[in-house]
Amino acid sequence: MNARTAVVIAGVLGALALSGCGVRASVSTAPVSEVEWGRRAADPTQVPPPPSGEEKAVGVVAAGEVRDALEGDCAWYEILCDRRRSVREIVGRLSPGEINALFGEFGRDEVRRLLRRDGVVDVLKARADVSLLHHLERLAPRSIEPDFTDVPSYTKKPSSPATAWGAVRGGRLFGTEGEPSLQHVRQGGIADCWWLAGMGALANSHEGRTVLKEMVRPNPNGTYTVAFPDGKKVTVTPYFPIDEEGRLAFASPEGRAPAIWPLVLEKALAERWGGYGRLVQGDGGDAMELLTGRTGRSKPPHMVGEEELAAAVRQGAVTVLTPDDGRGAAIFEGRRTARLRTDHVYVVERIDGQGRLRLYNPWGRDHATVTFEEFRRHFEDVDMSPVR
Repeated sequence: MNARTAVVIAGVLGALALSGCGVRASVSTAPVSEVEWGRRAADPTQVPPPPSGEEKAVGVVAAGEVRDALEGDCAWYEILCDRRRSVREIVGRLSPGEINALFGEFGRDEVRRLLRRDGVVDVLKARADVSLLHHLERLAPRSIEPDFTDVPSYTKKPSSPATAWGAVRGGRLFGTEGEPSLQHVRQGGIADCWWLAGMGALANSHEGRTVLKEMVRPNPNGTYTVAFPDGKKVTVTPYFPIDEEGRLAFASPEGRAPAIWPLVLEKALAERWGGYGRLVQGDGGDAMELLTGRTGRSKPPHMVGEEELAAAVRQGAVTVLTPDDGRGAAIFEGRRTARLRTDHVYVVERIDGQGRLRLYNPWGRDHATVTFEEFRRHFEDVDMSPVR
C-alpha cells in the first residue's frame, strides 16, 4: 500500500464515520458461560436438544441478517459497516440453541461461505455445541479442525494414517486422578516425539504438572482453550484424528477413562502451526520452551556432568536425543534396556542411586535404563529446561 492509497482509505474512514456509520464494534469470543450453557450436555458423543420454538424464531431472523451480510460483502473495506452487523457479530450474540437453529436454515454452500468469514469459527468454538462443530467440519473440511492429510505414515502407505475425526469415549482431561502424568504420554502415528517428550518431561515433576494444568482450560460447551505462555490462545474441539478402523491415529491414551490432555496439546499446536504435518520432527528443548516460556540449556552429553544432570532432573525437565543413522535402527541393546531408537527423543524420568538413567519413551513402551557412560556414548543431545 503506498502513501496515496493510505490517505484515500483514511479519507473514506473519516467520511463514513462522519456519516454516522462508523466502524463495526468487536465481539468477544469468550467461551459461553455456565449460565448460558445451562443443562446442555457437553459430551461429544451426545446429540444436543433440538432448538425450541423461540430459538427457531431467533435463528430464522439471524439467518436473514447473515444472508444480508454475506451478500453485502464490500471487499477491502469490509471493516467498515453499512449499518448492518458483521456475520461474526450476529453469530456471537446467539445462544447455543439459537446457533443450531441458525445453521438449520442454511445449505452446504451457504455454510461454507459463512465459515470463511473472519472470526466466525472462533465464535463457534467458544459458543456452539461440539456436535454442531463436528457436523460443520464434515460439510466444510478443514474449516473447524486443523489439517491432518499431510502427515506421512509410518507404514508403506503414502498418506496420513488419519482418515476422520472421532471422540474419545469416557475421556477425561487429566484422567481419573485429575492430574497430568508422564505415563499418559503415548505417541501415535506421527513423528512428533519431540513434542510428546516435552509434555512428558513437564509431567515428570509437581511444578511441571501445575504448568500443564494451568495451560488447558475446559469450556462449558466441551471445547478446550490452550493458553501458551507467549500469550497465544487456541481453542480446540474434543474430536481427534482416527484411522480407518476408528482407532486414534496420533497421541493415543489408554484405560477406561483415558487422560486426553496430550491429545489436546498435540492438536492445539497443530492448530497454531497450520496442521499436524507441521509437527513432524523437532527438538525437545523447543517443546519445553513452547510449554513453559523459559529458555533452557542444550549440550552434547560429553559436556554434561552427573551432578549437573541429576540437578536438572530434580529442578526442571530434561529430554535427550539419539543420533540419526538414516534407518531408524536400534543403536544399543543391553541387559537392562530395551532397544534405543535412532533420531528419537526420550524423557529422563529419574536417576537412581547407582547413577543409571531411567528413560521414558514417548511411545509409552520400550523404555530404557542406561548407565551414565552409556548415555554419553549413545546420545547426541541433552536439553535441560527450567519449569518456572
